[in-house]
Amino acid sequence: MASARIYLVDDNDAFRESTAWLLETAGFEPRPFPSGAAFLAAYEADRHGARDECLVSDIRMPQMSGLQLQDEMLRRGIRLPLVFVTAHGDVPLAVEAMRKGASNFLEKPFTDDGLLHAIQAAFASRRLPAQMRNEALEKLSPRERQVLDLVVASKPNKIIADILGISIKTVELHRANMMSKLGVRSLPELMKVALGHG
Repeated sequence: MASARIYLVDDNDAFRESTAWLLETAGFEPRPFPSGAAFLAAYEADRHGARDECLVSDIRMPQMSGLQLQDEMLRRGIRLPLVFVTAHGDVPLAVEAMRKGASNFLEKPFTDDGLLHAIQAAFASRRLPAQMRNEALEKLSPRERQVLDLVVASKPNKIIADILGISIKTVELHRANMMSKLGVRSLPELMKVALGHG
């Protein structure tokens, strides 16, 4: 994980520089870009997929927004874990991005630890489908698997409800059923099972 490459797309120079420094300090290999177009050009030229990679992108940018970048990545078959960083008013856009496959999103301003945790959760959610072959996880219904994926991505019940288009009470019911089926009684135990350490 520590040697993973993190692509960083944001049109704010100061944010890019400080975040690239944070990522490098945390042991990642940051690759900052001022626009989605610049990222796409560099990624296509150096595309290999042989290492852990993640994209952290702002949502509101000139020329190409984060959502337009996500759409273009899907069109080109680029399947990177994607973490969006958003202003408070962009949360509905972030929910739309999650529906299209984004791994996570953070509201600005966020802490250094918050960003690092979101990146780790994005990698974890990307590995989750392969681990679902685990006998315990196969007990879950498709909806419970969706809820589990979002729990692993550190989403609160309200956000999970918004993303899946269900009520908070239904999310709570799915979480209770899921934990019962997996034989766990706490969130840390659930995370261990979901991430293959249980």
